[in-house]
Amino acid sequence: MAYCDAHLCGVDRQDFIFRAFVRQEENMADKLISADNHIDLTYCPPDLWSSVAPQEWREMVPRTEEREDGLHWIVDGQDKGVWNGVGPGFLKYQKGAFQHVDEMAAAGFDWNHHPGAVTRPTTPETRIADLDKDGVQAEIVYGCLMVNDMIANKEARAWANRTYNDWAIDFAHRADPNRVFPLAIIPNNSPEDAAAEVRRCAKMGIRGGDLAFKGMPVPLWHRDWYPVWEAAAECHFPISFHSTGFRGIRAPDTREMEKEYFTHFRMVRSSLFQLDTMEVLVSIITSGACEKYPDFKFILGESGVTWLPYLFDRMDTSYDDRARSLGLTMKPSDYFRRQGYVTYQQDAYLEPNVPLVGEDNIMWGSDYPHPDCLWPESRAMLEKNLAALSPTTRRKIVHDNVAKLYNINVS
Repeated sequence: MAYCDAHLCGVDRQDFIFRAFVRQEENMADKLISADNHIDLTYCPPDLWSSVAPQEWREMVPRTEEREDGLHWIVDGQDKGVWNGVGPGFLKYQKGAFQHVDEMAAAGFDWNHHPGAVTRPTTPETRIADLDKDGVQAEIVYGCLMVNDMIANKEARAWANRTYNDWAIDFAHRADPNRVFPLAIIPNNSPEDAAAEVRRCAKMGIRGGDLAFKGMPVPLWHRDWYPVWEAAAECHFPISFHSTGFRGIRAPDTREMEKEYFTHFRMVRSSLFQLDTMEVLVSIITSGACEKYPDFKFILGESGVTWLPYLFDRMDTSYDDRARSLGLTMKPSDYFRRQGYVTYQQDAYLEPNVPLVGEDNIMWGSDYPHPDCLWPESRAMLEKNLAALSPTTRRKIVHDNVAKLYNINVS
């Protein structure tokens, strides 16, 4: 009928089909899916864990205490900072500390640390409103980065992970299950607990999980982790490894040094932050996980893109020179192109590196609501950052790749 109507109006059939294709391209471009958004511990309900924790773990798992300046998060006896703070650092908002945080405040984001305040990222209505404001149709949501570094007791840690995962899927359904897709926090205390939680969360309808790669009982390249990769492959449950920064970066040694040099330290740490996922990439491929489980998919979360070609070359060269005993049947870099993904926010050197990394392996994310996120200007950044790429490649990066990986159908 559509062709007949066009024909009656005197429109050439080929021209009509071309216009329809262009409209389809434009409509798809409107449906941005962020592959890297967040719910940080600072934004979680104050009693999420403490209201249901077994007595023996109540002092270990996250809870809040009221102080003069508002609620503070206490984890395993340590004050981590304010509730409803700025990003994963539990920071109070200080105008001028972060340029983009000031821009977020001007756009309507606020941080009130006192009981009863609205936490925008964990209030269904405001989270959806913030997606709309940013022009983002759907999101993959990482939960409580580094919480597993805060809880020493392994059983309490795994319980806290499960409790968050139950809450996260409920929150997504209250917000909009067709737009908000939480990732599970996968316990890193043992491969057995991790594999069990992968299977449990897959049955609940969670599409993937994040596994903290620091503080594991054995290294990521160890065969003990095979049950996790097997469970992930069987359940079609992609496993993410989100960057959390290098450990051991030299910090100011004294209070006096911190006063004068804190900005220097912050510059070094933030500039190198995403590169800790280099270790993950080489470890996963070296472990044989991709060789043994070809359906296993993994993601380097918020890792950036343009360092990958160098590491591909270094990895392939090192394998040829000193690691052929691993018995891989492909070049190490080819396993990434078959089974690996990266997410990025913005990258001035993205365009020439896309063919080297693979246009099917790159996913964009806005990083909402972190201090260096793109909210609420994601579309403006993408228009500039992706301008040199073809419409097909652009669509893959902002929509198709993440939709395919997590089986998301954005209507």
